[in-house]
Amino acid sequence: MKVLGKLIFSQVIKSSLFVLLALVALFAFFDLIGQSSKIGTTYTIGQAFMLTALVLPMRCYQVLPIAVMLGAIFTLSRLAATSQFTVMRVSGVSPWKFASMLMVPGLVMVLFAYVLGEYVAPPAHRYSKVAKLDITGDSFSGKDLDSGIWVRDVVRDGDGKPTSIRFVNVSSLRPNEAAYDWKIYVFNPEGDMTSIVTAKEGSYSESEGWVLTDAKEEKLPIIPKQSREVTDEKVEVIHTPRLVWGKHLDGNIFGLLMVKPEYMSLQELYHYVEYLKSNGQTYKIFDTAFWSKMFYPLAILVMLVLAMPFAYQSARAGGMAIKIFCGIMIGILYYALNNIFAFMSVLQSVPSFISALMPSLMMLILASIAMWWVERRS
Repeated sequence: MKVLGKLIFSQVIKSSLFVLLALVALFAFFDLIGQSSKIGTTYTIGQAFMLTALVLPMRCYQVLPIAVMLGAIFTLSRLAATSQFTVMRVSGVSPWKFASMLMVPGLVMVLFAYVLGEYVAPPAHRYSKVAKLDITGDSFSGKDLDSGIWVRDVVRDGDGKPTSIRFVNVSSLRPNEAAYDWKIYVFNPEGDMTSIVTAKEGSYSESEGWVLTDAKEEKLPIIPKQSREVTDEKVEVIHTPRLVWGKHLDGNIFGLLMVKPEYMSLQELYHYVEYLKSNGQTYKIFDTAFWSKMFYPLAILVMLVLAMPFAYQSARAGGMAIKIFCGIMIGILYYALNNIFAFMSVLQSVPSFISALMPSLMMLILASIAMWWVERRS
């Protein structure tokens, strides 16, 4: 049994990596084609290759489950075609034992997916956006919002009670450098606007927090909402060349706004969800992305179970091309289910945990039905 386990382990890993390489190379080709209009005008061919290479880890992470399934289908179909799988069954290898053998390379690929999706792909993808901005000289300006980028921040005391609410607006930002054209609207817990801070530029340092340059603070008098009386209180205007605003706002928040939820790491998603919760903002999209990313690598194990029925098909039941095509269709179905349940979670308030788990459970049920069918026929 150890020999069989080692054989299946090595063959599944090799085939999966080969399919993964082929799929990633195909995506890299299309990414380069998509940049062809900018090569020679906006950036050089070398820079185009660099930008393409930086997004490849994320591409690799996204197609890893289907690559493992196709690699397993190829390996198991070849074992069936050469009657090696028949010998294994005659030797007493039950479906459960066979599944346990497949889980060993599957767990290795799951670990690889977690490392890739947490520590390699998100930083590389973020750096690709920063590098593209550096090459083009542009700034990130807030996802098609004409008014720029908005962030809501609640300042609380030691007991957790809000002391002030700030609405921060910047027109554009340079990642890891500065944000430009600041407008900070400060309200007290009762909803009265207490001050407006404007600044041309702001940068973040670990020691001081946010430092605003050429800042102007307008302190507004608080007038009761129902009052009709004329007041003599005036707006106090304070000009400051360098205003240390401090660490009221997390220095990573603007950087996270540059990245789509599906391209964040689990740690970043958890951090941002907690930030949105503490500030009373909608967090459903990011919570759904968090749970989807949590369960996504485990889909590799489900894909290996889905590949098992192909080993029970004889060579006469269809060529290798037909089986690979069926595997691709199963992969497309899985991705479609993932997107459908993600939209259902956001639009219909389905719990994020359930929406992330359902695609894998449905594919596992499909694999169980397929195994029951092939076992009944054999």
